[in-house]
Amino acid sequence: MSQAELTDEDLYAAYRGGDMAAFDLLYARYRQPLYLFLLRRGHSEPVAEDVFHDCWIKVIDKAKSFDGENFRAWVYSITRNLSTDSFRKANIRLTEEYDDESGSNSHVSTEKVQQDVDCLELVKTSVSSLPVEQRDVFLLKEEAGLSLQQIADVMAVGRETIKSRIRYAMNQLKKLMAECL
Repeated sequence: MSQAELTDEDLYAAYRGGDMAAFDLLYARYRQPLYLFLLRRGHSEPVAEDVFHDCWIKVIDKAKSFDGENFRAWVYSITRNLSTDSFRKANIRLTEEYDDESGSNSHVSTEKVQQDVDCLELVKTSVSSLPVEQRDVFLLKEEAGLSLQQIADVMAVGRETIKSRIRYAMNQLKKLMAECL
């Protein structure tokens, strides 16, 4: 089995056994998702970069304490906690918007492209306007692909609370994005 076919948990176990190539592959797998998660939480690019690197320092430092259960949930938990700490240190409320470049397709009309850009901006604005707990739950579910139980573990609340927050977030997003739906 090639390293690309190994699970995150297998790769992390291999890294803990001294396989640096396994660590490099894990880092590559999570580079974009964790970075985007930080941007969507409201960090500027330089701060997101710093928090992202702090996360990997923790992953290295806590290699012995990882229980082997679910690497994805564990690394998002570390990232979320460091992100929250960063906001606290800067005394920032989690309401900043993030910026993302969007491309265009030359085969699509300019009007359609503009409508898509407008809707993308509306999505960004809508997600950033959610209360912090709802935003985090939404991002962990939709961006990170975590299960309800994994999100509950990351956020240290009950599974039913997570279900409620997702429902509230989705209802709010539907209202805010009605013109794009």
